[in-house]
Amino acid sequence: MVEGTFSPERIVSVLDGIRKDPRKPRKVVAAMSGGVDSSVAAWLMKEAGVEVVGVTLRLRPCDDDLAVQRKACCGAEDSIHAKTTAGRIGISHYLLDYQDEFRARVLEDAWTEYTKGRTPNPCVLCNRFLKFGKLYTYACEIGAEGIVTGHYARVKPLSHGGMGLFRGVDPVKDQSYFLFALDRKVLETCWFPLGELTKGEVRDLARQIGLTNAEKPESQDACFGVPGEAFADTLRRVLGKEAIPGYFIDSLGRILGPHRGVHHYTLGQRRGLGVALGKRAYVSKIDPTTGTIVLSTEDEELHKSLLEATEVNWLDPSFQKEPFEGWVQVRYTQKPVAARVIPLSTDRIRVEFQERVRAITPGQAAVVYQGNELICGGWIC
Repeated sequence: MVEGTFSPERIVSVLDGIRKDPRKPRKVVAAMSGGVDSSVAAWLMKEAGVEVVGVTLRLRPCDDDLAVQRKACCGAEDSIHAKTTAGRIGISHYLLDYQDEFRARVLEDAWTEYTKGRTPNPCVLCNRFLKFGKLYTYACEIGAEGIVTGHYARVKPLSHGGMGLFRGVDPVKDQSYFLFALDRKVLETCWFPLGELTKGEVRDLARQIGLTNAEKPESQDACFGVPGEAFADTLRRVLGKEAIPGYFIDSLGRILGPHRGVHHYTLGQRRGLGVALGKRAYVSKIDPTTGTIVLSTEDEELHKSLLEATEVNWLDPSFQKEPFEGWVQVRYTQKPVAARVIPLSTDRIRVEFQERVRAITPGQAAVVYQGNELICGGWIC
């Protein structure tokens, strides 16, 4: 189907899938960011005959100097969009304040990673602990049996029992990578009705049902971001942290000049270094203890065929005991690479790639797939 072509048959198929699913809940909590995706997801569940309670998460104050961004983390403008949409759909809407939890479990953890010379993935942490973890707790408290979000992913039964996580059918919008850390108990209760649709179909459906946010632009930056300022700098400023200064050096240990703090840099980075070496230079190593950042002009030095990941979360435990072949992503935008995955313990794996991969970055996620099924994921050591 061409993206953007509305098909009533496709929508009917999604609704039938919800109605016939043996897990079909009586009542669900729908996370509503104010955008078109979460709004359509909530509408689909209600249209399928489920009682839907809409909620918007407030994750930071709306009266600080970041509020001009009007991002979902604040909840001001987006909460209005969400409340308006909830009224249009015909469901209740509430605002949940998780500012303290967001600061402690996401922002502080992300800054700690930067101070260790690692590059954090705050979206994964936010999904696990807040957008799904806290939301699951809230759903249980109000007697709801499920969680609904606008993620482009799918939850389907596994042949050996339980539910598994699968890629969404839209390869451009698939967001399963960011969901690898979900607790399996929580995953069992999740509903991602957009997983069977493309983004174009979702927008067309929003127009058909008269949602005011049907044309709302995509958010291209992290919801905590400020235009013109790196996420790490925004984080440092908001948390009141001090940068770890130091020097750039070359592979022979020669000092090339000072840098602005290790939190500014990530493995493989070549932009914004401010160092002229006569050819392109890349960050090849970060030592947070000394504040030293090693630059290399040899891109091949960044290519590796092996990694280890820890704190591994197994969404399909049947793969946990023996080595297996899979496809591994080390970044959301990366094309999956064929690899042999070797479980080293219950929460650690080694990945042996069939080809060398550029800039395998400590702190980022290594996520393992077989076909469209997400098997497991962990944090790169």
